[in-house]
Amino acid sequence: MEQHNSGDSILELWDIRQGWTPFLDAYLTEATEYKLRYKGSHVDVRMQGVPLPFYQEQNAYYAVFITPFQFGTLKVFLNGHDYETYIYPDDRKLTEEQFNGMLAEILHEANSCFQFSGLETHVNASGKNRDITWTQWSYIDQSFTQLKQLFSKIEKQPFRGIEKHVMMMKREKVKHSEQVTLRWLDVKGHGGDIPSHVQNEKTLEILNLYENQVLKQQLQDLSRLLKKYESVELEGVARKSSKYRGVVERWLNSSFIREITANQGPYTITQKFRKHPVYRNWYQWFDTLYKHNREGIGFDYPISLKDTFQLYEMWCFMKIVKILREAGLVLDTRSLFQTKLDGIFLQLAENKESQIQLAGGLSLYYQRTYQFNTKTFHTYTQRMIPDIVLEGERGIVIFDPKYRVPDNLGTAQGEMHKYRDGIIHRDTGNRAVEEVYILTPTKDDQAEGLRYFRDDFHQRYKMGAIQVVPGVGDVMLKEKVLACVESIASINYSNELK
Repeated sequence: MEQHNSGDSILELWDIRQGWTPFLDAYLTEATEYKLRYKGSHVDVRMQGVPLPFYQEQNAYYAVFITPFQFGTLKVFLNGHDYETYIYPDDRKLTEEQFNGMLAEILHEANSCFQFSGLETHVNASGKNRDITWTQWSYIDQSFTQLKQLFSKIEKQPFRGIEKHVMMMKREKVKHSEQVTLRWLDVKGHGGDIPSHVQNEKTLEILNLYENQVLKQQLQDLSRLLKKYESVELEGVARKSSKYRGVVERWLNSSFIREITANQGPYTITQKFRKHPVYRNWYQWFDTLYKHNREGIGFDYPISLKDTFQLYEMWCFMKIVKILREAGLVLDTRSLFQTKLDGIFLQLAENKESQIQLAGGLSLYYQRTYQFNTKTFHTYTQRMIPDIVLEGERGIVIFDPKYRVPDNLGTAQGEMHKYRDGIIHRDTGNRAVEEVYILTPTKDDQAEGLRYFRDDFHQRYKMGAIQVVPGVGDVMLKEKVLACVESIASINYSNELK
């Protein structure tokens, strides 16, 4: 970090433990929101070159700043001066093993739910015939930029070969007495009388090699695959696939590709594919693409840290599905599987309101929407979309996954009151939400000292926090989910649940 000057202290950061502290002295962690204060007549602050908007309040300027989702050096511009500080890793981040474990568990539970979906005649669960899937589309969407970079590099320096062509040419253009020319003159009976045009060999550089032929075949296959995604009824997927297919079509019409004859039928990885770093990555991209034709395949490509929030929410939802399924309460899971999307296997996305029908008149929702005009239960203020909702005739229980809240559990609990107070029963006008719990991967040493995790807190206030950590047992979550089912179901399941 550069040496501070006398002007640094006027830009301050609010630290919950120390109060207002000089910004450049603060300990910053990735993906964290901070409040800044500046005292002075003029403020010009830029983080990584991006101006930070401030608002004036009394005798100071304030701003909210969220650190990037990656740790490392942070460049700060403050009123004409450049500084550097450091963003430290968040120790609450999931390990790679936990991350991969969540992906595997989501898809494994999705496989198990097929027997309750009622879709046997519409979707082939074996994965052998379905050529587009949710996992495959996710891979294309996440890594298409990488494919563009690879094609750009190949187009600039493709594999080339040398090929000799026998042709007739003017004798004055023959620079070397090739054997083929001498043999032709002898066969034709030309002695010293050499004709104006003779046969000769010309060496040409060609692109039509096996590896490039495979590359063209892969692009043609990708274009056809993207065309299938264009026909799905999910607007975001259709729009993006159309955009991606336009890029692939431009590649196919490029002068480089037009010189090549596409390979037909199966292809194999050659030594050139193995040894050339760019062609090897290209081959691996397509090899991975077609490994997603089964719903049980795991993701082995990078997902940005930002996407981990949604992944954790989906994983928590599927954990609750598993608990209910093993308790014999799941009746129908068809809304988890989008038959309208021509085989996109699992569609858990924001605002899609996936629903599972349960015994006892219950339903389990992912991203359930409540607003002024929803039936049975509605809101009288703003639209609300809790992440996981267990809904029955007697009321509602909400589970809200929070990937990173150990230091702000109190604030997160306070936000849960909007569900407790804002969602009401349309007929009676009474509050509909019976209980609400935050699901968090908080570590044991952090959870032990917080009252929100204690059972007596849950019993008294009907809210709190539950540890749900990838790779760790889920006894507490299981007990809580089944107890909630018993409390709001229209049938008493006490004997069955035990």
